[in-house]
Amino acid sequence: MIKATSESGKAPVSASLGNRIRTARRDAGMSQGQLAQSLNTTQSAISLYEAGQRSVGIDMLLSVARILNRPLHYFLGDDGDMLYVKDSDIAQLIGELEKHPEDLPELLAYWNFLRWRRMSSNGNGRH
Repeated sequence: MIKATSESGKAPVSASLGNRIRTARRDAGMSQGQLAQSLNTTQSAISLYEAGQRSVGIDMLLSVARILNRPLHYFLGDDGDMLYVKDSDIAQLIGELEKHPEDLPELLAYWNFLRWRRMSSNGNGRH
């Protein structure tokens, strides 16, 4: 199997992220199927994430971190690979979520409300 590399010669973020997901899953004593069931996805999707062949959205990554009992920064890495810009609003939000993971359900509910409201105001959510 050929490993993908970026122009800098390093593995792309998705490959290093996939390796971290695999390691955390194995450390938790879970199979790909068990993790998939916990995430309401398929074993195939987990396999693709771990192989770095499918990108992982932030919602999914937050769920993976919660289920595997790892801080979000574990998956983002210490080797400079970042999925967001350091010192950005999203970095601050992720930092706060790591400190207060109990806020995630309410934050997601509010985010879904904002999306619904935006779609409604554009006429896309009206019957």
